[in-house]
Amino acid sequence: MFNPDQLVQTLRIWGRMPTRRLLDLLQTNRTTLMRAVRAAGPQVVGRGNARRTSYAARRSLRGNDQTLPLFQIDQQGEAREVARIHLIHPDGCALDFFLPFDWPMDDEMRDGWFDGLPYPLQDMRPQGYLGRQFVHAHAMLLQVGEDPQLWSDDDALHALCLLGADQSGNYILGGPAYRLWLEQLRHPPVLLGDAELDQAYPALAQQAMLQARIGSSAGGEFPKFLALRRIDDQAAHVLVKFSGSDEAPGTRRWSDLLVCEQLASEVIRTALQIESARSVIHQAAGRTFLEVIRFDRHGLRGRSALCSWAALNNALFGMAGRPWSDAADRLLDRGWLDAATREAMLRIWHFGQLIGNTDMHDGNLSFLPGTPTLQLAPIYDMLPMMYAPQRGVELSVRRFMPSLPMPGQSGAWREAARAAAEFWHRASVDPRISTPFRRICADNAQALRGAPV
Repeated sequence: MFNPDQLVQTLRIWGRMPTRRLLDLLQTNRTTLMRAVRAAGPQVVGRGNARRTSYAARRSLRGNDQTLPLFQIDQQGEAREVARIHLIHPDGCALDFFLPFDWPMDDEMRDGWFDGLPYPLQDMRPQGYLGRQFVHAHAMLLQVGEDPQLWSDDDALHALCLLGADQSGNYILGGPAYRLWLEQLRHPPVLLGDAELDQAYPALAQQAMLQARIGSSAGGEFPKFLALRRIDDQAAHVLVKFSGSDEAPGTRRWSDLLVCEQLASEVIRTALQIESARSVIHQAAGRTFLEVIRFDRHGLRGRSALCSWAALNNALFGMAGRPWSDAADRLLDRGWLDAATREAMLRIWHFGQLIGNTDMHDGNLSFLPGTPTLQLAPIYDMLPMMYAPQRGVELSVRRFMPSLPMPGQSGAWREAARAAAEFWHRASVDPRISTPFRRICADNAQALRGAPV
């Protein structure tokens, strides 16, 4: 006779399954199945209504069968529980939504089913230079591998639930991480003022270098640290990228590129009328520091939502590595983007191409939730990476050849070209940039003015 144990075992083997297929597989009727589901209790997770109902077997996280609370911090620093996450076999999860979800979803997601982590949480995984520092400090405690790119979703969930109190965006996952956030609020840190930066930033850079594993920084990735600042008498969370402190040509080039990133951010805001990350250059102890105000933080406690195109794309489109202009078209087709934001994305894509940004990957574009469509997050990490030292130190000769637009994009291209020409001109006369690179910038401004469009 069919029993609840058979139901649970079947779902563990086959994974999430719609009602009709489950009935066929178990050779039973709907009434018997419903009795078995009720008898199985929390071992079985069901979602959807009527014909859309599906079932899955509950999965534990390192021996813990409890659901995971998902908290959200608003711009005033107030917290609320917005969902509960149930892990299911063989992977993925089901959500109980307590409040409307901020992000686009397909039909299965609206029912609560996600094939992996809910995709906005993917950006919370430790990644990049800071992520490797986090892993190096905590891998032994967490009992995870030392390369976060090789982590499973369960590894990431385990780490985030215990220690993920200050990840990108405004979510905190799990009770322990939430209690860690509350504990941090009880001990507000000292805010760095302008007068302290000449001593504080070189010391923080040295600390960041000591904490990093030798050889852990990927080619083309700036070392960085986080800090809390007092800016205009307000608390501000900042991310600070920094160059080396010697006079080697490669080190000088990284310094030039940091200045270029700050100039590009200004040009995007003023010439293209698109919001960009606010940043400023500081120079001390032979290093150049690019201080970027985090736009997902507000004052000491407040946060706002953020989701990268990489996370959104992987979950809903599967067009990794395509130009941002293609992303804009697909989002517009789905009704998740308005025409004005699409045009802004086209201008930004062409601007990046025309300033030699060869690192416009899916993680370097993000969105904010909007009603009813997504909003473009402030633009960040925009700089001429084609001139980054090869293997971190070698300067190779690169010829700048302005890209030309596809049919229908010439208007956006011309606006971007005017802004890019302004960027190259400003870089060519900026005394913070080395003389050899200023010459390159001047040549590129001339090449752009002669482009045949």
